[in-house]
Amino acid sequence: MEEQAVKTSFWQKLKERELLSPWFLAFVGSFVFGILVYFSARIFPAFAEFWARYPSQGIRFLLGKLTSIFPFSTAEWVIYSSPVLIVGYFFFSNRSMKKNKSVKNYYRWMLSLVCILLAVLTLFFTAFGPCYFRYGLDENLGIEKRPVSAEELYDTAVILGSKIEELVDELTFDLSGACIMPYDYNTLVKEINKAYDAYAAKVDYVGHFGTYAKPMAISPLFTYTHISGIYTFMTGEVNINVNYPDFIRPFTIAHEFSHQRGIAREDEANFVAYLVCIESEDAFVRYSGYTNLLQYVTDALWSADKELYRKYARSYMPKEVSKEFSAYSAFFDKYRESTASKVTGAVNDTFLGSQGQTAGTKSYGLVVDLAVAYYLPKGTE
Repeated sequence: MEEQAVKTSFWQKLKERELLSPWFLAFVGSFVFGILVYFSARIFPAFAEFWARYPSQGIRFLLGKLTSIFPFSTAEWVIYSSPVLIVGYFFFSNRSMKKNKSVKNYYRWMLSLVCILLAVLTLFFTAFGPCYFRYGLDENLGIEKRPVSAEELYDTAVILGSKIEELVDELTFDLSGACIMPYDYNTLVKEINKAYDAYAAKVDYVGHFGTYAKPMAISPLFTYTHISGIYTFMTGEVNINVNYPDFIRPFTIAHEFSHQRGIAREDEANFVAYLVCIESEDAFVRYSGYTNLLQYVTDALWSADKELYRKYARSYMPKEVSKEFSAYSAFFDKYRESTASKVTGAVNDTFLGSQGQTAGTKSYGLVVDLAVAYYLPKGTE
């Protein structure tokens, strides 16, 4: 009888603290389900691939479509308003506590924060996290990714340079040598969506749904972080830093769209962005794809063999690209050394490492391995 009374008292306390309320139990249940999905994906790549292609694609689709009804970035709005929201929370919670000092009131305010945290973690565990552990892009593309030599980097750079030379007559450059986008930003987003439609129709590992890439309101300030775009898994939005030079924008939008469609690893998102850009019928978008990939390849070539890089720069680097890179370097000078970039770099390194990308932010540049494997299949070296 006494044991029964203790049990009754225990469950009664849980009810009083609203730990058994339907809403709280729903958040906890969703969180536990999310953990099971996420760790199953980390253990079983086949499950991660299935989840990335179907269930999480549905979640990302719904989030992307839902937030697309707002002309502004809801993610930015939350970040900018967070100080006000935090102050407001403490003000109203303290005011409520003074009026009603009951345990139930205390837990009501505390559990609201717990539920928000559980919701954010559940979204990551179900909508985006498993995508880090799906099959590699090399497997989905049917190519063999492998360590590459300086000579292979050189040969790949030659191929990319020749592709760019075929386009330059269709483009316009300013006096500094920077390519000028021939239309407005909204038209660019439409062009990338069209290119994604065309590419997704040819492959089975990535789907497509039209969304808007939202320009960041504080793009000039955000450039100090050295980040040109962000996919926000919590809102399903793609946010673009529109302060970067024009030739960066199409590639960046395609990169963030790749995240939105389930390509989580950074090197793979870079290569999918490239494949999407060169699928476009628009010369400027294709130029962005070739030029951004060439920048990664020539950076890797410089690190691997400086003499071979100089040979490429003398003989095969398109003069338009050389001027483009010089103009980009001049633009970036004021942002190059910044505290913000060191902080965001450290945070990004830690996050990427926790998701199995042991190279951290250097994984962005590993796209060169995919590029070489794509253009120089094993046996053609």
